[in-house]
Amino acid sequence: MISTITKTSSAPASSVSDEDLGKLARSGQIEAFDELVCRHWPGIRRFLLGYLPNGSAEDVAQETFLRAYRKIEQYDGNRPFLPWLFTIARRLALNEIRSKSRKKEVSLPSHPPEEILDEKPASFGPLWQLAKKRLSADSYAVLRLHYAEDLSIEEVSKVVGKGKTATKVMLHRARRKLSKYSDQLKDNYENPS
Repeated sequence: MISTITKTSSAPASSVSDEDLGKLARSGQIEAFDELVCRHWPGIRRFLLGYLPNGSAEDVAQETFLRAYRKIEQYDGNRPFLPWLFTIARRLALNEIRSKSRKKEVSLPSHPPEEILDEKPASFGPLWQLAKKRLSADSYAVLRLHYAEDLSIEEVSKVVGKGKTATKVMLHRARRKLSKYSDQLKDNYENPS
């Protein structure tokens, strides 16, 4: 799978930048896109779990990579790859939310109820669960992208379609709002029911 990339590049695939892999994928090298999927599937899925339930997040993550593959020729290789990918994921998640709210769907669990109760994504500790519950979808996305996915303010602002200053303000307000709940979080963490 990665042999084509290492043949065209002097560095091993693991050290090839996302931008270079995006350029290779744009030129038709499927292996380069496979490497991007392997690198970013977990992060995209975690990000989507902030918007959607588990099954829907999985579906939208798949659709994100399908859409990215179909539209790879629109990727500008001189710009960072990850914000482009997160933008696709965010837009698809918002479309899914709108679609479900119009349809008023009730999704049936794919697992027996006892399995669902035990299932919590490993990357969603008490702080992230509180943030998801208390913040707007955009504020949560900004917080998650910056702190959990390590995107810069500039990259986050591109994903959410806001200016850098607006993104900084959203981050500040989200942190301030969560700090109001820090005692609640501390109590729940130290004394779980």
